Amino acid sequence: MSLRRVLVAASLSLSASGLVGACSSDSGTDDDGSGNTGAGGSSKGGSDGGGAPNGEAGAGAQSGGGTGGSQGGSAGKGGSTSDAGSDGEGGEQACATTRQEAKLAPANLLFVIDKSGSMNCNPPEGDEALNARCANFPVKEDPSLPSKWEVTTEALANALDTLALQPNVRVGMNLFPRDSSCSVEASPNVDVATLDAAQRESIGDVLSETSPAGETPIAGATILSYAHLSEALREGELDGNIFVVLLTDGAETCKESELPKLLEEDVPNARLFNIRTFVIGAPGSENARSLLSQMAFVGGTASSADCNHSDAAPDEGDCHFDMTTSADFAADLDAALQEISRTKVLSCEFEVPENPDGGGVDLNKVNVTFQPGGGEVEEIPKDTSAECDEAAGWQYSADRTKIVLCGDVCDRVQDDAEGQVRIVLGCPTIEVK
Repeated sequence: MSLRRVLVAASLSLSASGLVGACSSDSGTDDDGSGNTGAGGSSKGGSDGGGAPNGEAGAGAQSGGGTGGSQGGSAGKGGSTSDAGSDGEGGEQACATTRQEAKLAPANLLFVIDKSGSMNCNPPEGDEALNARCANFPVKEDPSLPSKWEVTTEALANALDTLALQPNVRVGMNLFPRDSSCSVEASPNVDVATLDAAQRESIGDVLSETSPAGETPIAGATILSYAHLSEALREGELDGNIFVVLLTDGAETCKESELPKLLEEDVPNARLFNIRTFVIGAPGSENARSLLSQMAFVGGTASSADCNHSDAAPDEGDCHFDMTTSADFAADLDAALQEISRTKVLSCEFEVPENPDGGGVDLNKVNVTFQPGGGEVEEIPKDTSAECDEAAGWQYSADRTKIVLCGDVCDRVQDDAEGQVRIVLGCPTIEVK
């Protein structure tokens, strides 16, 4: 175990006041920087890239830490291994050692949802006076219209419908505060589990039985959610990609003194262990734009590389999903949750496969193909000429344990339920020139 990961693990533990044992693993990097994976397959510890979610690591970075490979995730579009010589895909026969159905990386989402009293209000839909009155009198002014809480629960139900279509997804729910004041807990209302019919029913029951009340303990709820996920990683209960999806309609009202530590320690330390943080600011969070924007930026889900994550003014920032000026909160929240539900790291991120012959995988001899439903096999080149959203091919994740389909390639794969993604080992990687 590296000294850096020991220190980060200790920091995560302290941040949760002793409630969490942070996950850690060796990076598996060879001294010679050869770019081969560790013999055991992909690591469960997560990325230490710390930058953009799909950024490239240095040339000597590796996949795998010898922990025995990926566990617990469903195979996406197959999972079997076959002899490359039987398919005859162009020139690959002469050099390919194996061709495998790509396996989607497991994806775990913990929704951390604000149920404070102000969620009782009608969405202001751009009405600043109504928004201001809600802060002092958190009730529906128009009983015939939905509250922010009712809009949120409906949008979450729609998002779960989308997520349930993906075989690799697990979902949980943590509401805050737990009482009518500032109480927070590490244990979620519904623990992260496979999103089957029973799990969806459990989440639906919790949401339908909840009445908004209390303050807005953003720091406490987020820190303890990280603690819970880190403990699950340490115990081997979770693997793959892990996300916190924070939704709030206000600024921190319980422990403002915890905010510097949240931003400087907890969010970045969680990111080191592949826990990324999506942030949605509902109407009412105008004075938390800076905080929420910084959380999204440091948490690895910024809207763009040059978004505003400054701390110069509390009401400035645009790295998160900012709904504060929305004229149609229901439509905009639904769109944001659908965007998160279809993010590339949920449905376009695949494990670097193990070498069936043993030993490591030469990351300079990995290729990807896609066969549309009823169509011909196509080569997908590696493209590092642009950020992944704009690239025309695939890239390695920051820790080089996963293959990420980028841009329009990801969109095509997402839209083709009959398509087949395969990973071919043994031939020099085809790259965009």
